[in-house]
Amino acid sequence: MLGNINEKIKERMKSKTNKIITLITLLLLFLITGYNSNKVIEKITDEEKMKIEQRYENINKKLDFMNIALYDFKTSSIFKNYFFENLTFEEKQYRKIQLFDELKKRNTIYGKIGYSINVGTEDEDLIFSQEGTLDRKNYYRDHGFPENIEKCERYIVKNNNKINIFFREADDLEKTVIYWIVSLNENDFFAEIYGELENWYITNHKNILNLGNKKENEKKYKKIQEMIIEKKNVENFFREKKIYQFYIPYFYEILFYVQPRINIFNIVLYELFKVVLVIGIIYFMILLGIYLVIKPMKQLARKMGYMKNNNEKELEYIENKIKEISTINEDLNYKITDLKVYQKKKKIKDFLIGITETKGISNLIEESEIFKVKKYRVIIMEIYDIDSVENIFNKFDLSKELILKYFSEDVVCEIVDIDYKSIAFILENIFAKEELYEILKCLAVHIDRNFSLKFTVAVTDAYENLEELPRAYRAAKKILDYKFVFKQERIIFKDNIDESNQKKYYYPIELEAKLIMRTLSSNEISVRRVLEEMFDDKYSRNIDKKYIKEFGGLLYNTLGRMFIELKDMDETIEIKSFKAEELLTIKDADELKNKFEEKIFEICKAVKVKDLSDTESTRIKIEKYLDENYMIDISLENLADHLGHSFKYTSVLFKKVMGDNFKNYLSIYRIEKAKELMEYNKDLKIKELAELIGYNSSNTFIRIFRKYEGVSPGKYFGVGEQEGE
Repeated sequence: MLGNINEKIKERMKSKTNKIITLITLLLLFLITGYNSNKVIEKITDEEKMKIEQRYENINKKLDFMNIALYDFKTSSIFKNYFFENLTFEEKQYRKIQLFDELKKRNTIYGKIGYSINVGTEDEDLIFSQEGTLDRKNYYRDHGFPENIEKCERYIVKNNNKINIFFREADDLEKTVIYWIVSLNENDFFAEIYGELENWYITNHKNILNLGNKKENEKKYKKIQEMIIEKKNVENFFREKKIYQFYIPYFYEILFYVQPRINIFNIVLYELFKVVLVIGIIYFMILLGIYLVIKPMKQLARKMGYMKNNNEKELEYIENKIKEISTINEDLNYKITDLKVYQKKKKIKDFLIGITETKGISNLIEESEIFKVKKYRVIIMEIYDIDSVENIFNKFDLSKELILKYFSEDVVCEIVDIDYKSIAFILENIFAKEELYEILKCLAVHIDRNFSLKFTVAVTDAYENLEELPRAYRAAKKILDYKFVFKQERIIFKDNIDESNQKKYYYPIELEAKLIMRTLSSNEISVRRVLEEMFDDKYSRNIDKKYIKEFGGLLYNTLGRMFIELKDMDETIEIKSFKAEELLTIKDADELKNKFEEKIFEICKAVKVKDLSDTESTRIKIEKYLDENYMIDISLENLADHLGHSFKYTSVLFKKVMGDNFKNYLSIYRIEKAKELMEYNKDLKIKELAELIGYNSSNTFIRIFRKYEGVSPGKYFGVGEQEGE
């Protein structure tokens, strides 16, 4: 009886399990099919977009050439003499023949590209065209223009296989009105899109034309015109089809492409078939494995007595879970211990570098043995030349482990990670200076030999008061300023500097970089401040005469690095004219200071003269570069490459010439371009607008627009600004 009940329960459970598996399989089937179908549709759309943009680029090149040709013809002497000069009848006839010959010659060339130019004036009933000098009204009628065409500013019409664009222009005093008709040949001018002309339209907000032979019925045609005149979204007419719009600035017209509707049903059906096929193969392989491998192995295991009963399985499961929990507990304990160590080291570092106040010392005394010692020194080890080191992080960690091994047994030591190139450690002061020197030297040599890291070691005097720990750290950092003076020395003690270097003079490399930058920007006030910082009272008071020549060499090297930057600014500048080698022969400290300052201000004046002569040409170059490249992702590095200057000098030059830094100026420039684009095309979405002006993300564009304009672009232009719109 109980056996039958158990069998029924098992059958019901099996039935429910099968139903759940079936539902999950179907759900996965539809999800995978939907995902794959969406990917295929996105791929088709992206490929279509790339194809259309490439084809438009080819057409746009022809439009650029046509605009240049039109401007060249308008500014030619033959054109101006005929239309704008007071001529006698005989001169008029002669000029007419010249003008026709000139236009015919040009149209013969333009015809190879696929367009021709025709021109007339309101003062004459003539149109100069490729066919000859024709009657104006007959020309309009034969080419499909309406009778009142001359009242229109612009008009487009299709006649046979040509797109005729009419527009009128007046001179500055509006004494002479010129009528222009540009004819575009479908076969040649639109050769790139000839096979798909029915999907392309052109409009000038007055009327719309399909470039192919597709004829819209009169009702729909009028509806499109009304939408254009009222500046409504043309996409509504095409019922959710994808539209790609391109602005033609020469004729204030819009060329747009209507993507054919994608057959979503066929795509979904095909993807469903592929998913069903893959799942079927997997299901078949699983069944095959069950019947050919798993079942025979189970039968063999039962016969040999390896199959366990349910009680044994449950006991084994519980034992495994207990082991897993124990392992997790151990891992948590290790993490807690590591976290405590990290917190302790962070507290010590914060106090050492002066972030926390001395109030926290009492807590630190309980957490580290180093705060219980009577005397201590602060030691900083810094990599001498960081740029020459490869795989620095692994070598850095190994170096710290080696330091701990050196000091962990004999002395109390606390290591503090400062940054990627330096380590600080607080060391109990139980060694004499000579003994500590030998230990540190041995340690530095060992690290160099094993890990190829060259360290400079700065060692402070001994301190007793724990509250002076931040001051000791600052003293160690100050010692490191002298590492380039002590090039051959690996270990530098504070008293070494006080004793042997008291009558030397040295300025940090950061101060040198500041001087070079201020000098090359010809900012004399800032240069004077830097020079005062370099030549303070200690300079004139302490420098020994025997070190003047060495210090002159330092100043000479600084000028050398400045000349490299100066050459980058202007290759024609004569470096020898500054006579920098004079610094190497001076033996008096005050004379050396005065001569160096004299050289610096000579360079300032040379840079200023160069800037005054080149400012306008540089401004033109920068404006042209921005106008041609604002729609792509550009940076100050790109502009520096374009101008042929260094990044540092280009940054200074840009702010001086344009009145603002590169980032702000480019952001404002792009915002103004966005306003221009929206003025001619109200249907652009925020995402499309962002891409057109060089932003990869619409969110970035929205944030920058709000920063400079005070409102979002959606509110400013009256459109949606959600992600993806």
